[in-house]
Amino acid sequence: MTSPAPAAYTFLPWVQGGVSRSIAAADEPAATLPARVTLPVSLHLDPAGDVPVSVRLYGPGDVTGLTAAQIVRRDPAPGTTRFEPGYLPQVQFARADLPWLFTPAAPDTTRTRLRPWLVLVAVRRGAAARLRPGNPLPVLELDNPAAELPDLAQSWAWAHAQITGLAPGVRPADALATDPGRAGSRLVCARKLEAGTAYLACLVPAFAVGVQAGLGLPVPDEAKLDPAWGATPTGPLRLPVYDSWEFETGREGSFETLVRRLHPAPFDATTSRPPDLDLGAAGSGLPAAGVIGVQSALRAPGPDDPPAWPDTARMPFQTALERLLGTTAPDTLAPPTYGQVQAGVGGLPPAGAEPAWLRELNLDPRLRVAAAAGTRVVKDRQERLMARAWEQAGAAAEANAVLRGSQLARELGGVVMDRHLTPLSPPQLVTMTRAAHTRIALGGGTVADALQASRIPAAAASGAMRRLASPEGALARRAAQTRPVDMLAAIDQVATRPPPAPPTGMVIVSPVALQAAVAVPAAVDTRPAISADVLRAQLLERLAPEKTVLARAMARVAAPADTWTRPDPLAPAAIAPRFPEPMFDGLQRVAPWLFLPGVEDVEADGVALLETTPKVIEAYLAGLNHEFSRELLWREFPGVLTGTAFRQFWDVSGRPGDAEALADIPPIARWAGTPLGRHLRGGSGQLVLLVRGELLRRYPTTTIYAAQATGAGALDATTRLQPMFRAALPPDIVLVGFGLSEEAALAAPGWYFVFEQYPGEPRFGFDEVAGPGVPATPDALAWAHVPVTASGHADVSKPLLSASAGLQAQWGKNAATTAFVTFQQPFRIAMHASRLIARRTT
Repeated sequence: MTSPAPAAYTFLPWVQGGVSRSIAAADEPAATLPARVTLPVSLHLDPAGDVPVSVRLYGPGDVTGLTAAQIVRRDPAPGTTRFEPGYLPQVQFARADLPWLFTPAAPDTTRTRLRPWLVLVAVRRGAAARLRPGNPLPVLELDNPAAELPDLAQSWAWAHAQITGLAPGVRPADALATDPGRAGSRLVCARKLEAGTAYLACLVPAFAVGVQAGLGLPVPDEAKLDPAWGATPTGPLRLPVYDSWEFETGREGSFETLVRRLHPAPFDATTSRPPDLDLGAAGSGLPAAGVIGVQSALRAPGPDDPPAWPDTARMPFQTALERLLGTTAPDTLAPPTYGQVQAGVGGLPPAGAEPAWLRELNLDPRLRVAAAAGTRVVKDRQERLMARAWEQAGAAAEANAVLRGSQLARELGGVVMDRHLTPLSPPQLVTMTRAAHTRIALGGGTVADALQASRIPAAAASGAMRRLASPEGALARRAAQTRPVDMLAAIDQVATRPPPAPPTGMVIVSPVALQAAVAVPAAVDTRPAISADVLRAQLLERLAPEKTVLARAMARVAAPADTWTRPDPLAPAAIAPRFPEPMFDGLQRVAPWLFLPGVEDVEADGVALLETTPKVIEAYLAGLNHEFSRELLWREFPGVLTGTAFRQFWDVSGRPGDAEALADIPPIARWAGTPLGRHLRGGSGQLVLLVRGELLRRYPTTTIYAAQATGAGALDATTRLQPMFRAALPPDIVLVGFGLSEEAALAAPGWYFVFEQYPGEPRFGFDEVAGPGVPATPDALAWAHVPVTASGHADVSKPLLSASAGLQAQWGKNAATTAFVTFQQPFRIAMHASRLIARRTT
């Protein structure tokens, strides 16, 4: 199933604004036009009135440079080394009218065609094409221009303007006038590029007078609007260059071409199985137990349990193995009990006791094989892993030093609070802490803000007032006071006391004095009061060392969130190394048959759905952590041995979420009470999309997602499901995981798995490979349907070689239809899950 993404662009064949719209000479093919235009205009002067004058417009012969800010995009970007040869180079401008700004002509009589004053060319880089310094512009030297340059008679077809998001019913002219930010313009080079070739893209003059000006030559006033080169130019030719960049094409194969090659290649469960495990001679006194089937970490969808192991062989073998694991005789080397250190137990629990997963892991030889693969990976990487563990220990030691210092600060702060601050009266505490008022939060501001908004004067909380009102201060001594004076309360009472009545018999000298006398006692402070007791309680709460010291430590130490929820959040943390990188590649390297057997036989461009085996993955991770704990013990590492250093099997880089949420397994210490195979992130239902081919290597930004089908077989966009993880197997296999079970993916109407081209910016070109039939839409056009000139440029003067009547009518009509026909919409393809899973027979 395929469908193109919708476009939101409106293309215009040309744009002219201002006085240029008054040019009368039409740009007809056979017309001889002047290179400069003079227009009569009327100038209004007071009191003379309207005065006729002539205005000469700037033309291409007046341009000696192009402001870099006008170029907003070059495609391919400068330095690109793998540009798709089916696409066309382009340059996009900020101004909607820039390609026609200096063209001294009006559109042709049909109002559809107007040549631009500059063009974009792409020439093959090498000895026959050189870019030299020049004055005022660099110079492109071509030995054989006929083999490199387009026909300038068709330049009108490859210059267009664009409006993004034009609302329905709004005229383009109105949009250009009211919202010019939505508009721009573009020049396209119509050359059919060769694969694996280096090119030099150049903006050059389209008219001869522009060439003369760019080369620093004089431009005669009577010059005509001749093209910069003829239909069959002869060399050598020198062209001034307004802008240039280099790029290279890659191998053939656009996104659409490569994604169309993808096809279902489901895994066959009967042929993609790991080899059986022969327990006929296990050694160490273990009885023969026959041959049993093994499961791999990735497998064809099907039952999540391995093939049955008959009880008659299983039970004696497991009984003997349990006895061997519990052996403590000094002359016997017992096999390891994987996961016991992380589980916090000294050995296997008895049957029926927890953790039951520990018994299953260690008594099932199929799972012990996976755990043993984990130990092998750690042994192979032990030096690198220990070097990183010591680095983490150094960082943890620095953090612990901060935490220990914070503990000391908290204890000393508590002593200061108890001995010196808590006994203070409200006014004493307020004045004592005055220096910190601007840093202590209170309500929506600070303590300083609250005091400033109240009717308490700033001087009341000053140090001078604290000394004055203290028991040893001047006020207390004069009043024979033995306790502190509550100045805050006293000032607050004065501020709210009503003014006294004027004494009887007062003589008023003048009305003005009377008004002033009445106004002075009537001034009552109406600002809010502040309770000294409430303020004291709030200050003590916010100055508590348990809060202030903890906040400072949290700002200085980058630690997991659960660090600060411990009984003592400032206690030094135990040093437990953690390695976040995915470990699937280790299993693939040491035991590829245990990771995904038969992966090397996947067809080129094949796509299949696989399923994870959580028990195998968890057993492998348990083996990794078991062996690393033994290595820490051997190296006398100063940290805990019970940590889970490896919790990541798959690659989750670039996925949204923190490390804890993206970890494939929780710490092994938390597995108690849950069976093996039930700890993997996303539960037991994990489908993995396998893709082999060039697509994802050439286009790593390809968007891959799952979406439920509708009853009509379309995609339900509301059910879009993003991948959980991704893994790459060199050279050309990519695995993409989804939190989806096989049953859910196949249950009607089922799920699609979608490959979608990253939309990006508009691109233009043709398909590299022609599809069957006659093209009826622009998306079906390929280079095989397009006529080209001798220099390899698309020729709009000739009809398409194969196309429907409607499409043929659009070809060569005007620049807007050329843009529409060549516009490459983002492409996507969807495959239903039922096509990617092999049918099973029962």
